[in-house]
Amino acid sequence: MTQRLLQILFLSFTIVSLHSCKSEPVETITYLEAPTGANGSESSLHKAKDGTIYLSWIETDKEKNSKLLFATLNKNNMWSAPKPIASGNDWFVNWADFPNLTSFGENGLATHYLEKSGGSQSYNYDVKMTISNDNGNTWDNAFVPHTDKTQAEHGFVSKVGTKDGNFLSVWLDGRQSAYAEKDSTIVREMTLRSALISKNGELLEEDLLDPRVCDCCQTDAAMTNNGPIVIYRNRSQDEIRDIYYVRQVNHKWTEPKPIFNDNWNIAGCPVNGAAISTRKDVAAIAWFTMANETPKVKVVFSNNNGETFETPILIGDVDPLGRVDIELLEDGSALVSWMDTVNDNTVIQLQRVHQNGTLSDIITLTEASESRSSGFPRMVIKDNLAYLSWTHVGDDNLDIKTAIVNTSLLK
Repeated sequence: MTQRLLQILFLSFTIVSLHSCKSEPVETITYLEAPTGANGSESSLHKAKDGTIYLSWIETDKEKNSKLLFATLNKNNMWSAPKPIASGNDWFVNWADFPNLTSFGENGLATHYLEKSGGSQSYNYDVKMTISNDNGNTWDNAFVPHTDKTQAEHGFVSKVGTKDGNFLSVWLDGRQSAYAEKDSTIVREMTLRSALISKNGELLEEDLLDPRVCDCCQTDAAMTNNGPIVIYRNRSQDEIRDIYYVRQVNHKWTEPKPIFNDNWNIAGCPVNGAAISTRKDVAAIAWFTMANETPKVKVVFSNNNGETFETPILIGDVDPLGRVDIELLEDGSALVSWMDTVNDNTVIQLQRVHQNGTLSDIITLTEASESRSSGFPRMVIKDNLAYLSWTHVGDDNLDIKTAIVNTSLLK
């Protein structure tokens, strides 16, 4: 039997039983062969309403030519051949500020990439958004969802489909810095802004959600029964950088509120955003904090569409690095993933969190690299199976890995 065939059989069908921190046999993980090519990174996952799971990622060659691709998962849990979305040689490709794909309406998909906007500063770039109205078979010309036309940072985008067949896009917007260069009375602030966008790429609404936020932590957005909710890292005048949220209720955005007052005082951006998942009236949020110089990952639940939140739950972390994701399960519990340091090794951890504070054993998905290039592991849930993707850092290249975890075995 050839070595290549052995590799395929191993990647497709090997089932590995790992061990928890209690040294007991735990959950089963199936590793899937990803459809990505050389130097694939910045992966993300999305599950559409019809159950289709999308994997998107960027591949960049040695000449800095980049392309954004996607694939779908079939009923046999095998990835389709990659399909191209866009390409360019002037993209801003960054381990923390990565594209994501979102479904909306009947057959709509929306995604984005980051394009350098000129100037000497490397962090001047625009969000370039593109839409497909035929499930990704063809893609429209890219457009910019922000209308300021400044050479400044625009990124850390999150998107979610709305009930009216449009989609909401949220991003960090650095236009105030560009304005301040021409007017000394203007304070340099990173802002949080949003746009409601139609299937034709028309900007229906534009809003300022928060006038002062952390500079480079990921945002996240989800739909509740009462409308969209957006989470992000705020920045107070005293450099407290805790996780905040805003909701759109009756077509109006609420005032920013903290999820919880960790009171993390830090002079620079930690590049460590929060994640949210919603199901019916329930919302679950996971985030990283290092308040009082103690690294922790926390999870909090809401049972009223994000109007109020319960007391945060500390997950069973060891020495967490953060880079969290979270997905709600059918019973109202949640699966959280994060990067941790265990016995001097960087690993990707998983744990089920129940609303009463009960925690499952921790399972280790894989060893990883603590380098920035390893990015942020992403996760979606379908039929109580968790599908995950992450970037593997090799000796001289990057590549995408994917796996499935049976969450019904986590008690």
